[in-house]
Amino acid sequence: MNEFDEVIYHPIGVINSNYTIKEETPKSSKTNDDEAELIVNPVYLEAMSDIKVGKKYFIIFHFHKSEGFKQTVPIYGDGPMTGLFSTHAPSRPNSIGLSTITVKEVIGNIIKFTGVDMLDGTPVLDIKNYTQ
Repeated sequence: MNEFDEVIYHPIGVINSNYTIKEETPKSSKTNDDEAELIVNPVYLEAMSDIKVGKKYFIIFHFHKSEGFKQTVPIYGDGPMTGLFSTHAPSRPNSIGLSTITVKEVIGNIIKFTGVDMLDGTPVLDIKNYTQ
């Protein structure tokens, strides 16, 4: 494999949120206290065993509604033009998103959380423990 070969990922879960329209979705998980759910594939129940209520986690996901990208974008959608890699803009070369969530409840394979800035149906690629 060379450094520019295709890389394929498979979702571990999906987001269930109230947001269905890109333009109405919050621009940052830090500014939103709305609750959503991450439905994890039951195959990964053991991997969820230490997820704790009240803790923060990173969610890595696929911007499944994103199309194309530009080298510079307006920060937060309406701010000054900024180099893409210095933003969380959804239109990216690889359409990968990263959000910080706070877990509110874990029921089986469902993680209820705040900090949603993802559309309903967003494929989740990974969950990582939050570090600063």
